[in-house]
Amino acid sequence: MNTAVVIAIIAGSALVLLLVIILAVKSGKKNKHKRVCGGCNRVMLPQWDRCMFCGWVPASTLEFIAGPLAGQVIPLTEEVVTIGSVAGNTIVLSDPAVSRKHVGIRRVPEGFEMADLGSTNGVYVNGHKMPKKQLVAGDILRVGNTEMVFKQG
Repeated sequence: MNTAVVIAIIAGSALVLLLVIILAVKSGKKNKHKRVCGGCNRVMLPQWDRCMFCGWVPASTLEFIAGPLAGQVIPLTEEVVTIGSVAGNTIVLSDPAVSRKHVGIRRVPEGFEMADLGSTNGVYVNGHKMPKKQLVAGDILRVGNTEMVFKQG
């Protein structure tokens, strides 16, 4: 091989390596935890509870951590969500310790409120039996053998 070819191969390899390094650094700088508006797709600041551009509000959710729905996340998009063991509830749990109409969660001006609907075994929030409670982000609800985490949108 002649010297000019070797130098061209080395220079080309160095250029490719430099390009790979630049791309790796650029992708590492991206904020992987950006909140993006579901309405206009603009980036939202973490302290915003709604998009300041279009007014979109992210849905609050129930993240199931134990029981028949473990691993599932269900958005609270309706005004009233009922949880029980029979059809007709918004969320149906096939759990023998869950009453037919066990608990209701409704949207109120301050957020969401949970109320026991006369269940046999009660509703536990953060380990305490409660007939009614204003939910806050991170509350853990237990209905029968099912546990879920309330996540504020």
